[in-house]
Amino acid sequence: MSGSDRYRFPAASYPALRVMILMMLGISCGYFSNLNLYYSSLIFSLVLLFWGVTEFLVRRVKITLSSRLSIILYLLILFLASFLSFKVANHNLHKTIDDAEFLKLYAWEDVEIEGTVKEKGYTASGKRVYVAEVNKSRLEDDASSFKNYRIRLYDDQFESRDLHTGSSFRAVVRLYEFPERRNPHDFDYGGWLHSQRIVAHGEITELIEKREAQTFFSWIKLRGYVQNNIDELFGPQTAPMAKALFLGYKEEISEDTRQNFSRSGLSHIMAVSGLHVGFIVAPIWFIIPFLWTKRWGKWAGLILLTVLLLGYSGLTGFSASVSRASLMAWLLTYGKLFNKVRNSVNLTAGAAIILLMINPYQLFDVGFQLSFGAVFTILLLMPEAQRIIPGRYRYGKIGAFATIVIISVVVQAGLFPILTYYFGEFSIAGPIANAFVIPIMTITVPAGLLMSLLPVSLNPVLTYTVIPVEWSLIWIETVAKGIGGNEWSYLSISNESLLIFLFWGLAILFLGSIRIPEVRWKLLIGVLIVFNLFLVEQITQKSQQNPLRVTFLDVGQGDAIHIQTPHDRHILVDVGRWSPGYDSGSRTITPYLKHNGVDRIDAIILSHPHADHIGGIESVLKEFDVSNIYQSSYEYDSQLYSSYMKTAEELGVPVKNVFAGEQLEIEDNLRFYILGPMEKMSTPSSPNDYSVVVKVVYGDRSVLLTGDAEKGQETDLVNVYGDFLKSDLYKMGHHGSRTSSTENFLEKVNPEISVASLAFRNRFRHPNLDAVTRTSNFSDENYYTSLEGAVVIETNGKDLQKVEWK
Repeated sequence: MSGSDRYRFPAASYPALRVMILMMLGISCGYFSNLNLYYSSLIFSLVLLFWGVTEFLVRRVKITLSSRLSIILYLLILFLASFLSFKVANHNLHKTIDDAEFLKLYAWEDVEIEGTVKEKGYTASGKRVYVAEVNKSRLEDDASSFKNYRIRLYDDQFESRDLHTGSSFRAVVRLYEFPERRNPHDFDYGGWLHSQRIVAHGEITELIEKREAQTFFSWIKLRGYVQNNIDELFGPQTAPMAKALFLGYKEEISEDTRQNFSRSGLSHIMAVSGLHVGFIVAPIWFIIPFLWTKRWGKWAGLILLTVLLLGYSGLTGFSASVSRASLMAWLLTYGKLFNKVRNSVNLTAGAAIILLMINPYQLFDVGFQLSFGAVFTILLLMPEAQRIIPGRYRYGKIGAFATIVIISVVVQAGLFPILTYYFGEFSIAGPIANAFVIPIMTITVPAGLLMSLLPVSLNPVLTYTVIPVEWSLIWIETVAKGIGGNEWSYLSISNESLLIFLFWGLAILFLGSIRIPEVRWKLLIGVLIVFNLFLVEQITQKSQQNPLRVTFLDVGQGDAIHIQTPHDRHILVDVGRWSPGYDSGSRTITPYLKHNGVDRIDAIILSHPHADHIGGIESVLKEFDVSNIYQSSYEYDSQLYSSYMKTAEELGVPVKNVFAGEQLEIEDNLRFYILGPMEKMSTPSSPNDYSVVVKVVYGDRSVLLTGDAEKGQETDLVNVYGDFLKSDLYKMGHHGSRTSSTENFLEKVNPEISVASLAFRNRFRHPNLDAVTRTSNFSDENYYTSLEGAVVIETNGKDLQKVEWK
């Protein structure tokens, strides 16, 4: 093949795609760069000036040089404009946050506010929740602030003080502390609030005044009307699901239901995206041939399309997924109506450009990434994937059903890096679940949405009409629960390598160009190169000596410590607290361990049988394969203790009482010494002084964990072990209580780092000032989970350091 005949990628045919890639690069660099807004603007201005010089001066002397420089500068300007747009958006967001910083001073206090309700919904527990725009705040001593900010409000009191979307109000609100991540696996609720430009949250304690909105029309009001109508039409069991599937409003969906949808590969149907927009636009595509025959048919169709898409986007709150799908559907339908040349890849890229121009932060939203990742995967792979269907079936009912399954497989496979990176799970049951659900949704979504838009006065007439839609909703949830509730439906995969994204992207491009030999071999080489780089990265990580990692989880007023050994074994020392309706095992420990890809626990050490140390044990036993439990022999009469012992027996988990002088065989390069309790000592009145005390030795470093040991047991430890108590990392006894961490004991331990596990507000008033002072006299660094959240300490056997995880 001659040089002139060689295949060349038609880059000029994809201008929007090229612009999108440059914008994404610019925004990403803006996100990771520490350059401030001033210098970013200065650099952008200098490049613009240089471009001007090139265009108007160099062009007169050397046209060829000027043209080349212009191309480079055009690309650079586009890159820098995207970079700068992110810096501007970031500056505005932080200004909004800084302006509301004064609200942090009033956490847990009552503040009177005036504002307007922008959104209304319900939590999974049924509590009303509002997003309001506040224009006046009355603080203590009658001081007032007129700074505008958004606040999230909760209310579960009388229906008489129920607010509606668009209503103005004046109310007394008890402000909550602004949420922060407390543990490494936690959802960043505070970050999510900030991404919605919400800077405070609290509970309405008194509604002083409310005024219904007088505006003729608003999207917020219409969305609220549809949500209220859904509550009236559908039963309490199906109304939350109807709002999720029709409007993308998932506030009322329980966490278990969301998890079932995710694991069954059906989470996309609650995201409200291209699938739903397709249902809305489909009728117009059916009548396009008819519109062609009419004089004003094309324009009438375009107007109808615009109204439908704008209306549905408004109903869903102009979410990124619906906005993207609506933009693309509008462009595609416009091209069909007016016989214009169209290209789906360019149109999708154009939709992304518009959304990123509106809000650059959307690039880092997982919904945005999933949405565009799914669309580009379908556009690139489906033309080849559909060839799997035999020609005689391709355009019939069998072909339609097979296409649904293939699309599900293609999308799930294409989104693998995103799903595993963000969620640590990958659904393998998606094609099956989608085959059961998608055909029903083609009727359920348009019909249910239409009924929800009709006047309330027609609800009595619709009582029977809505029954099939309710059955469909129940069926969809049943499929999600039946498939997603089984462990075989998903894989737990931890993905922290960014190379997997590059590898997967190149692999998709390779498969999409499989019929273009000149391109596919180049892409295949790229795939193999990146794959080898990925293997090198993994081998390098595996060959490195892993540290001993000790994580003091924040479980409130209790203890839960995770020890990860250099050879990737996992030990829990205490498992948090229990209270009616709550236990640390299901709420904190299980999600944390699964987030880290743990499915087996090599040992659980329970220091003593109080509820703030064994509270999560049953949940942990039911979720993980546990090799052994080591505990104090203190006979404790509690239902929680008895229930845990029964559960361990039923599951066949060995439970062994341990005493001072024993050593646990966990790993060859580690030593787990049991220093307490003493077997022959008289049993104290409190289980605290009969705690299992563990000293872990790794290389030249050691960790001392004392449970709730108090003065009596600490004195025994000093008398028996003396200087052997010397440790580099010390867990403060009994949550920093006055009766623990005595001076004689600390003098022997003499730690570099001390950590106390406790709640910020607790009825025991821990930590005690004297205990804190004593510990500070001997310890160089002191950390408290009440202030820090989880505390992570690592050592390679020589160095000891605190690891920042936030």
